Amino acid sequence: MITRFDHAVIAVRDLDDAMARFRAAGFDVAPGGRHAGRGTANAIIRFGLDYMELLAVVNEAEALASPLGGPALVRFIAERGGGLVGFALAADDVTGRGMGLGAVIGAHLGADGPFPMQRHRPDGTVLSWRILLPGGVAWRRPWPFLIQWETPDAQRLAWERPGTHANGAKGVAGIAVAAANLATTVSIYEDQFGLKAERIEEVPELAARRAIFRLGDFAITVVAPDVAAAETGDSAGAAEERLQDRGQGPIELGLAVADLDRTRAALEAGGAHPEPVLGDAGALLVTEDQILGVRLIFRLRGDERHN
Repeated sequence: MITRFDHAVIAVRDLDDAMARFRAAGFDVAPGGRHAGRGTANAIIRFGLDYMELLAVVNEAEALASPLGGPALVRFIAERGGGLVGFALAADDVTGRGMGLGAVIGAHLGADGPFPMQRHRPDGTVLSWRILLPGGVAWRRPWPFLIQWETPDAQRLAWERPGTHANGAKGVAGIAVAAANLATTVSIYEDQFGLKAERIEEVPELAARRAIFRLGDFAITVVAPDVAAAETGDSAGAAEERLQDRGQGPIELGLAVADLDRTRAALEAGGAHPEPVLGDAGALLVTEDQILGVRLIFRLRGDERHN
């Protein structure tokens, strides 16, 4: 069973440079360590159990040999320089035993794993978990990969304490993903991940349709071109253009904040230029060209939105 959102993965070319840039944008960033035998290392922007991961390839030969989609990660960084590349949902059992989640996904979408993983932290402690890769790879897919932690939550939070973020970010509120076909992707989320669409609606300004799924306070928004709108229009809509440019996968990360003025001030102090979000007075946008190819929406929490 899927229990909660775990983390979003941001691929970066240079880990030290990425840490410096995210710190300049008001994030508390801590070195994460090396992934044993996988050719990657990371840094962590932690809020609670949820976090953002900055992921870099530090040994290309190891990464290319990894069964965890290393070649796709290496190629994405080489072609794009980095950006939002994937996200993980936590589950209480990712194995294929009985009629568990792993068995259901494996029988329909297909899945690789679960793979045992370890991260050796700079202080010598070791975190352990298992991951399951629906569709065979974690990166640039319109659905998540799954993680089952073996290191207890309390121990992880003791070793990696939630940061104090100058920009006021309190947690990951949601993620938007691009999909080629909405009906197919909704079916995958509902039939294989066990998540039910809260609503499906038109997005005329993007010539798109979207489905919204919720997991506690976390929202997954799947956006796909509206085929009917495209057929009647003179050109491809924004959703289709983005899909053609970037392909399927994550496109936007939402972060919860309590004070937009504080958030704006911290971002501007770091050289970012937050923009208003059309039709949403309670949100600020930082575009992909400002922080390593990541589109970030800073949004007031639902109970704190006054304007």
